[in-house]
Amino acid sequence: MRLALLTALAVASFTALAEPVQLQDNAPDRYTVVKGDTLWGISERFLKNPWKWPEVWRLNREQIRNPHLIYPGDSVILVRGAQPQLLLERDALETVRLSPQARAEPIEAKADAIPSIPYEAIASLLNKGGLVGDKELASAPRILGSSEGRVLFGAGDRVYATASDTSVPRWEIVRAGPAVLDPDTGESLGNLLIHVGMLRLVEPGQPALFLIETTQQEVLERDRLYPHFGSSELSFAPHAPDRPILAKVAATLSGAKLTGTYSSLVLNKGSRDGIEVGHVLGVYRAAPPIADPRCLRAEKLAFLAGRSNAKDDCSPIEEGTTLPDRRIAVAFVYRVFERAAYALVMKAEQPVAIKDVVRNP
Repeated sequence: MRLALLTALAVASFTALAEPVQLQDNAPDRYTVVKGDTLWGISERFLKNPWKWPEVWRLNREQIRNPHLIYPGDSVILVRGAQPQLLLERDALETVRLSPQARAEPIEAKADAIPSIPYEAIASLLNKGGLVGDKELASAPRILGSSEGRVLFGAGDRVYATASDTSVPRWEIVRAGPAVLDPDTGESLGNLLIHVGMLRLVEPGQPALFLIETTQQEVLERDRLYPHFGSSELSFAPHAPDRPILAKVAATLSGAKLTGTYSSLVLNKGSRDGIEVGHVLGVYRAAPPIADPRCLRAEKLAFLAGRSNAKDDCSPIEEGTTLPDRRIAVAFVYRVFERAAYALVMKAEQPVAIKDVVRNP
């Protein structure tokens, strides 16, 4: 057994306004990682705020982006104190070095690495579809047809398309879905792509020949092609943004107006606004203004006295107040576009709705 600190030469820098690390009341002294665990789930065993994970591990930004640290069979050990720390105990022949540097790892080990969040909850959303603008979709390659003159195609059929980029071996067949509108400006953030199927390049050319590998519905002439997003690794450590983020829920990927835990949200901010994969954000519900009871009483008395208003009986300060916004959920960002992002609701105390505010947790 080798005992190794998950530490680094440079300590992560987070906002000064961040809450201190708080341990769970029943935090264990040791936990052995098993298959099916996630970084979020393990962190939640020890911390009240799982996005504090990088702080107790002393991770720098490079390690946050590519941790590849924890595998089934490892033991996570809690060192209590004013600044709690977590250690990693691993069965290995050599010491685990976690300073930012390249290191060789077996392919099998990478496949077994603990993901940040439940992969099955977002697998299809990572590898299929996306959010693209009208101009981008209009300029995307399209299916022209086949030598048989058919207009409907399925798995196993060969079709010609205008895609000429031979560096992309696999393409996704897509159609434009509903537009997502920014709840603040009403502008379109892009169209949610409908996944139709997958095809691969058989013979380059103008047009190029493709083989349709899989379909979820019939493929049509003029369906668009989009480069396969690939199998994105969920290795980003959950972490709070190190800059202020202010966004809103623009849509849900299910199309529902209200949604909950393990459902996906579309946020109206993306990479150009500083959002990145691995960010943990709070979802907040704005509280309605509350009228001062004395003002309500004054309004009733004014009405009985035949006066039109009660301004003389209630000072402006007493006319009303607003309760603080309440955090109703936390969400983990797992896919980012230029102007929007997908976030998975990790824990919801009440249903999340479109136009709810999303900001630093």
